[in-house]
Amino acid sequence: APYGYKLENGCLVIVEDEAAIIRTIFDRYIHTNDGIQGVADYLNKHGYKKKVRQNGYLEQFSRSFVDGVLDNPVYMGKIAYGRRRTEKKTGTRNEMHVVEQDEFPVYEGLHEAIVLEEDWNLAQAKKKERSFQRDKFKDPSHAHILSGLLICPCCGRKMYGNVSKAHSKDRK
Repeated sequence: APYGYKLENGCLVIVEDEAAIIRTIFDRYIHTNDGIQGVADYLNKHGYKKKVRQNGYLEQFSRSFVDGVLDNPVYMGKIAYGRRRTEKKTGTRNEMHVVEQDEFPVYEGLHEAIVLEEDWNLAQAKKKERSFQRDKFKDPSHAHILSGLLICPCCGRKMYGNVSKAHSKDRK
């Protein structure tokens, strides 16, 4: 069961002391300028302690914990299906890894919600607004046209070009 709930007879039931922390996380994230790390810092500085359960071992709140809480639709009373998918790693025979999906269906749950759906949606909108991902680009001045074509005379492996920006000559 996710933090804030416990399982009783196969159903999710709210644990009120944990649910109060979940509400605080959403409230701080939505109504202040705090980011995810700021919410975690706030909880740790103001004496909140996380119950250690399942395979957890930290009483402090981490950024990843707060991020997981904000992303989980269970807290608004819904269940997500297909958030993660197992895919084969390219270039391997039978190695698999879990891939997070951008789009997944969300269904009405049988459990009681801890936060309002509007609050969950506000948190998602704020996360999307604050997220920033750098664009990857290929610099044509660093094209290695013989990569994969040259073969090492000692070991027989293909050679590839690499650019180390930390040691470039024009850097001071």
